[in-house]
Amino acid sequence: MTKNYKKFFFAFRSLNNKNFRHLWFGQVLSAFGMHSDMIARAWLVWTITGSSTAIGSVLLVRAFPMLFLGIVGGVAADRFNKKRLLLFIQSWSAFMHLIMFLILFYGDIQMWQIYLISFGLGTSMAMNQPTRTSIIPYLVDSKNLANALSLNSIAINGTRFIGPALISILIYSVDIWAAYLCAFVSYFFVIIFTTKIKLSSSSVIKQKSNPLRQLLEGFIYIKDNRVVLAVVFLGLAPLSIGFAHQTLLPQLVDQKFGEGVRFLGLIQSTGAIGGLLGGFYIATRNRLNNKGRLMLIVTVSYAASLFGFGISSLEWALFILIIIIGSSQTIFRSLNSLTIIELSPEKLRGRVLSITLLDNALSPVFGLLVGVIADNWGVNVGYYMLSLGCFVIILIVLLIYPRIKNIS
Repeated sequence: MTKNYKKFFFAFRSLNNKNFRHLWFGQVLSAFGMHSDMIARAWLVWTITGSSTAIGSVLLVRAFPMLFLGIVGGVAADRFNKKRLLLFIQSWSAFMHLIMFLILFYGDIQMWQIYLISFGLGTSMAMNQPTRTSIIPYLVDSKNLANALSLNSIAINGTRFIGPALISILIYSVDIWAAYLCAFVSYFFVIIFTTKIKLSSSSVIKQKSNPLRQLLEGFIYIKDNRVVLAVVFLGLAPLSIGFAHQTLLPQLVDQKFGEGVRFLGLIQSTGAIGGLLGGFYIATRNRLNNKGRLMLIVTVSYAASLFGFGISSLEWALFILIIIIGSSQTIFRSLNSLTIIELSPEKLRGRVLSITLLDNALSPVFGLLVGVIADNWGVNVGYYMLSLGCFVIILIVLLIYPRIKNIS
């Protein structure tokens, strides 16, 4: 028992650093706000339109800034004071959630307003992740970098375990506006934690070159580094194609199983159990060997679980499959970020990380496409197509760069 306790606390060793602790608590609260918005937005659009295509279109609008501003965010993270940039991003997110709350509380919301605010939140998401992730190497020792990255995943999945269920109950008991009030309050405290972070002057790398040239440097580096290129391309499977299954969940819950928003929240929370298991697996490792092989294994697991969603007619099977999906995605994301940070030069780190966010930005594109398929041919077919897409990406990566499995 003592050994298990030591292993548990060892998993949180990066929190001994006060500055990282502030960043991590901010991540916990911002993740809660993000999950509040995710559940509320999906159910709001479904209740207004009854269409998975509409849900996918809103996600696409939200992701549109990530296709462009995400890369700009990487340049900004490499060029400017990261703490000030992060505070500006978080303040904008808080403002967007406040506006959404006020519209829902005082009037009838229209789809154009959902699109507009989704776009606004997408701009902050585009800038947030490369900035936040590029701060971490300045807060923890290199030997604890994998642990710190996995703790970020634990923060996201911990709130995902509790958050969607609580938010679903809140929506059911009060109204959708309550979810956005919670999100605003969460971001208010995120800002407070971020103000407490103290960054060394070395975190600001003075770069006087043309910003456009800096932007292109990230793409050129990935193009010329086949290892990084393969890792980024593999991310299309779980982070773009696979994650698009979120678009189908309201339709799956409502039409296939005849359930409501509480069941949707329960599925989301159960998926977080898998995410927590994956996060603890990474966090408790002293060394992470065979990263390439492990990324391939969890990507195959993700693809197979999506196929299982399509063929299953049993509610209990969904919970097993969503746990596998959650753990696979967390392990992949942690290993993906760690590999890129380890391989990328310090001066390019923010830009390279921001380019990997294109995987996330493309997810709503696939979500819209699969939403159209699900509306016309059924939600099962939608899941089959997502599974097939993941397997195709795996096959392409193995054909063009088979040595990816040797990344250690």
